[in-house]
Amino acid sequence: MVVAIISRERLSNYLKASGYDEKRALELYGWNIKISESFYPLLSAVEVSLRNTISSKIIALYGEKWWDDDNYLGQIREGKRIIRAARGKLKKKGRVTSGGMVAELNFGFWTKMLLPRHEKIFWPDFNNSFDYLPRSINYKQLYDRCETVCDFRNRIFHHEPIFNLDISKEYSEIMELIDWLSPEKKRWISGYSRVMIVLREKP
Repeated sequence: MVVAIISRERLSNYLKASGYDEKRALELYGWNIKISESFYPLLSAVEVSLRNTISSKIIALYGEKWWDDDNYLGQIREGKRIIRAARGKLKKKGRVTSGGMVAELNFGFWTKMLLPRHEKIFWPDFNNSFDYLPRSINYKQLYDRCETVCDFRNRIFHHEPIFNLDISKEYSEIMELIDWLSPEKKRWISGYSRVMIVLREKP
């Protein structure tokens, strides 16, 4: 039975939202999978854009082997463990490169490069570091938005419910963040997004 293999515990939110009708709960569960899937192109676009923008700054400050720079490692503190794990993983594959390290580190890591304590060290010329960021958006607003999008991304990648969230709001905030990083990429990725189409199919 499908309910048993999914587990009633995992379905509990769907059952509650469906008035404990198992058939409706499964339809909602299936739709949650579809709407989560529809966000993948946007989450991919925003993650790659963010990490490339931030890593360019880190490379400019600490060189092509930034992951071995003591000043950088001292600044990121607990992030050293994540850096070492990524470097170790790449070493096992045979080669550690800047591009490989950038790709190995996740959205959460790059978002943490915007923590308040990094502002004066990494981003003294904040507005000129993000070419397309509106002047009305300050450092804290950018960090907060990246954190919000990262949390949403983690919900999807950990197979958690998003059906009970404001999908239109989540969509708009992700698209706006992509626009802040690259308006051209926003225009391009828009053609691959099915979020609003799937949203209209909600059971």
